Amino acid sequence: MTKYTLIYFNARGRAEVTRLIFAQAGVEYEDRRLTSEQWAELKPTTPTGNLPLLEVDGKAFPGSGPIERFVAERHGLAGTDDLENLQLAGIADTIVDLVHKMIPVFFEKDETRKAELQKEFAETHVPRYLGILEKWAGANNSAGGWFYGPKVTYVDLKFFVMGGYIKQQAPNVFDKFPALAKLITSIENLPNIAKWLKERPETDH
Repeated sequence: MTKYTLIYFNARGRAEVTRLIFAQAGVEYEDRRLTSEQWAELKPTTPTGNLPLLEVDGKAFPGSGPIERFVAERHGLAGTDDLENLQLAGIADTIVDLVHKMIPVFFEKDETRKAELQKEFAETHVPRYLGILEKWAGANNSAGGWFYGPKVTYVDLKFFVMGGYIKQQAPNVFDKFPALAKLITSIENLPNIAKWLKERPETDH
């Protein structure tokens, strides 16, 4: 039996999608959450000096995106062939593009500049990217509202995590995107995901 250890901080951040994939797949893993002191000690020994890392039978692999895809492909939450995985990767990249627009809002210290970034994010980036994602989810016309195919995949879980951060900035944003709202509700109602959301450690972000 393969032993998985997911290494990150005590935060959702760039590891939460992988945690949701493990939860939905029902796969056991060690959720190792580092303090800043532990990370300072471990960092020089890691492949890239960044987290998250996934250890697979003791060998460490870096990169949140590659880790998500690897776990999803191994455990039935990706496509069934290369073309399906190519489509899913394109959706995942679109979600990442929106995340990159959101990150400066969270880390800006100057309150005036932060307000400007929040306005730009809400009025420009959110409508553009959510509009693209809404079309994908709507066109798929699946019972659960998934982005691609008849079942939940890792890109649905990836969007669910990002959607939570967006709702912090604009609580009613999904009123204008019914297909995405349906997708979020479907994920919340998945028994394994609901259990994880209830039991996961409380963190600020």
